[in-house]
Amino acid sequence: MSLLPRGVHPIVYALFDAEGGLDRQAMRRQIEVCIAQGAVGIATLGLATEVRFLSDDQQRQVVEWNVEDIAGRVPLGVTIFAQTPDEQIERVHHAAAAGADWVVLQPPASATNETDLVAAFARVLEASSMPVALQNMPQFIGVGLSVEAIADLATRYPRVMGVKQEVSATETAELVMRLGGRAQVLSGRGGIELVDCMRAGVAGNIPAPEYADYLVALWDHMSAGREEEAREVYRSVLPMATFVLQSLEALTTYGKLLFCLRHDIAFHQRAGAMAPTAFGLEALKGHARALGVDTSGWDARLASLLDMQKQGSQP
Repeated sequence: MSLLPRGVHPIVYALFDAEGGLDRQAMRRQIEVCIAQGAVGIATLGLATEVRFLSDDQQRQVVEWNVEDIAGRVPLGVTIFAQTPDEQIERVHHAAAAGADWVVLQPPASATNETDLVAAFARVLEASSMPVALQNMPQFIGVGLSVEAIADLATRYPRVMGVKQEVSATETAELVMRLGGRAQVLSGRGGIELVDCMRAGVAGNIPAPEYADYLVALWDHMSAGREEEAREVYRSVLPMATFVLQSLEALTTYGKLLFCLRHDIAFHQRAGAMAPTAFGLEALKGHARALGVDTSGWDARLASLLDMQKQGSQP
């Protein structure tokens, strides 16, 4: 089974228009930004994509748009979110038919413990020939896999080409060692501990895209043996990462807003999403300036956002 290119694979946001639908042009722009900044792959339909709040039709639409916009330039991985293994199988088949290159199996809601999760993943793995990565994110999802369970699945099913391991660098190092090259390990968590994760042997990182260009620079420095330069980039990124990764709601509000502000994309929230506060917007702007982002022109956009919220309408 072919391996993914080593490097940063940003996972896209769901970008909405003023009417609450998916914004076709903004989604295309997002792909172009990510590829121009050095992404070696793209991922989609993860928690950052607000997949839990997208209809089945919207989920399919996002995958099809992503395939069309990437046009084979880099591999596309599709996170498979569903309630049951049978629903996951249907979504895997759609991803394959649409032209995706690989899928990430997220724990289905029906799996409430490790035994159930292993059985659920096995059911999906037996029903498709798509290259698969297993997502292990117990802190956010509530159920995860031990190193031994992951190694067992990778041994039994050769199509398990990777693991999206969103735990500490220490735990990640243990998994890399245990797998012994049978599958790639990809870190997430917005690049938190990325230097240590690279030292542990991860093959890639899957962050949201708002500062993915900085993580590309970090990756390039570490790959070239410039660890101190990589650590300097990490020191600059960490305050922003800490701010936007307080929760999934913070990520899909402040992280997404940062991406839109940096790339001149209109920001419209999903109905029911967490509203930014005046304090939060000032904090975001401060962290952006510290990161070296040009925030000139932000004040008017942020003031307009707050005014629209006070009026009870979307910005």
